[in-house]
Amino acid sequence: MLEPQRRAAADMRFDIPVEPDADTAREWARDELAKREYQQGTGSNWLERFFNWIQDLLNGMGGGVGDTFGGWGVVGIALAAAAIVALIIWLVMGPLQRSRRRGKAEEELGDLTLSAADLLAAAKSAAASGNWETAVIEAYRALIRSLDEREVIDAKPGMTAFEAALLASEAIPAIASDIAIDADVFDAVRYGHLAATAEHYSHVLATREAAKTARVVVPA
Repeated sequence: MLEPQRRAAADMRFDIPVEPDADTAREWARDELAKREYQQGTGSNWLERFFNWIQDLLNGMGGGVGDTFGGWGVVGIALAAAAIVALIIWLVMGPLQRSRRRGKAEEELGDLTLSAADLLAAAKSAAASGNWETAVIEAYRALIRSLDEREVIDAKPGMTAFEAALLASEAIPAIASDIAIDADVFDAVRYGHLAATAEHYSHVLATREAAKTARVVVPA
């Protein structure tokens, strides 16, 4: 009869929530803050100093803090500090990531200081050496830049190849299908989804020649 009672008593002890003492709570807090997600992200010196300050604060906590707030109170303070660190990382990294994305978008149609003739020369040079990826990319950029120079479209910084093709299709309906194909090939080649060929390059050049003589409906 005594053995089942002992087992029941043991089960009851495991059901009761454990209240950590101050030393245990501080150890849990240090373990929580030591997790990789709180230490990685920006890698900046100010963040390291902030993390070290939190660690020093926890290390310097005496029994008075544990007595005042209880073990779970110390853990709560540590988790709140960790949340602040995570928020700071998010606030810092968010604008940086948006800036990187914006920079990539502005490179989509090439260096804005280069003329259509410059871009076409780069395309022909790449084609002469058999570098069809660069040839296709620079030829498409030359096509869009030539339309911009003729004021057929307004190619703004950050515009994508697809957006430029839409404007060109509206302004010159006769090349709508061809320039849509070129834009798809440009994106696929630029992001490594398609191996460019001499035929792709020739198609972009043909679209460029057709755009020179096709009727412009409404400048975009």
